Amino acid sequence: MTDTKAFDWRRFLLMWSAEWADGLADDQGRGEDDQEARRARWLGSPPASEDRVTAAEKRLGRRMPPSYREFLKASDGWRHAGGFVWRLAGTAEARWHDDESGLAVMFEEYLDENSEYEEWREAGLWRRGLQLDVESDAMYVLMDPEDVDDDGEWAVYTWAGWRAAPPVRHASFLEFMRDMHREFHSLRALPRDGAPAFVNDTTRGLDAQVEGARTAALRGDWEGAGRALEEAKGYGRPRAGGLGDQIRRLLGDTSMVYFEDLVTDSRYAPDLLPPLVAEFAEHSYRDDSTLGFHLRGADEELVAWAHATLERVRDRTYRYAPAGPFGEQVERARELARWGDTDGAWRTLRSALPLLRASATLSIPGISARKVRHITKA
Repeated sequence: MTDTKAFDWRRFLLMWSAEWADGLADDQGRGEDDQEARRARWLGSPPASEDRVTAAEKRLGRRMPPSYREFLKASDGWRHAGGFVWRLAGTAEARWHDDESGLAVMFEEYLDENSEYEEWREAGLWRRGLQLDVESDAMYVLMDPEDVDDDGEWAVYTWAGWRAAPPVRHASFLEFMRDMHREFHSLRALPRDGAPAFVNDTTRGLDAQVEGARTAALRGDWEGAGRALEEAKGYGRPRAGGLGDQIRRLLGDTSMVYFEDLVTDSRYAPDLLPPLVAEFAEHSYRDDSTLGFHLRGADEELVAWAHATLERVRDRTYRYAPAGPFGEQVERARELARWGDTDGAWRTLRSALPLLRASATLSIPGISARKVRHITKA
């Protein structure tokens, strides 16, 4: 856990501001305030004095949680917290929500005597929460004075009706801001028309982390690699999700494994598309058209290949046939299985695994070999 009192807010906010300013297209901005923020390379306001913070606490009748206090002393408010909160409250604008939105009544309509305590507590947030959003895309940001940890930090909850999901909990104001920084990155990670390439010290460090994770996985540290890739995925770094999915699939996890960002790339599709299609084929309730959901951004040729592979898997004519020495051992194992020696087939495959090579630099050797579980079927 981060020491919220020791956290360098000024450094963090300056970094975020510079990344935001450098990532804007020439004509992008919501108005003169944004243009001034871009020129100044600063999304914040002047820092609040201790007297100003104390006066706000007196007005609200509560001492503010530590990380929000420290934030205010670095910047008395903030612009563009993530992608959907355009202005965040400082000392003058933080206020008790007091169910101004009427959402407490809406949430309570779904509760009865069988509802859990946490559900009632969540509904009550709209009556007791400290509201921090000032301008947003219908996104509420509330701190909960009753959800307090041992350090005196209040949890922050975010909610928007268009999400069609329960409020999202952030353990503290500091964690909320870190999550919004990640959201900002994930929304900027993909190229946009007219915008400069989104490259900065954060992205360079995370991309190096992704490559280091691949190396760590190949050395056997799949747990450390998984953690590193999950962090990079949170920032929207390309390939992080696809590499993490490969590790999960090799561990036997098929839930929500789609090899995102990689399966639609012609360099990786030969290895990753067949296991994705095979998993899809096992669920007969799925409409074939939904396969395209996992192939967003793919060209027509790759989509056609995917559907052709799906048909071959279903009618048991699909044949896993890698090139090179490993492919030769696969054929040997297939022949053993055809004659009933399935144990010998698996021993052959295990012995041949050192011969397996990734087809591209962001592929983990072995993922395509998961397909050989169909070896006795083809």
